[in-house]
Amino acid sequence: MLIVKEDYDELRNKAFTVVNSETKKKHSIIFRKDKNEWSCDCTWNSLKESYCSHIKAVIKNEDSKKVKKLIKKLGI
Repeated sequence: MLIVKEDYDELRNKAFTVVNSETKKKHSIIFRKDKNEWSCDCTWNSLKESYCSHIKAVIKNEDSKKVKKLIKKLGI
């Protein structure tokens, strides 16, 4: 299971740490807002042209936070 932690959210960048709960390995993910671009320090991300599981976990986490905010706003 991948655990997502938001490290910071600045004007141009948003940073996260993703930890694998089984192996305890940590990966750093950066979202560059001005370029709408994701990067991760894992090998997969540097070798492949698709998002790694760490970036996908962050995207999923961010999407679920948006849904929760919308539900709260609508009073559902």
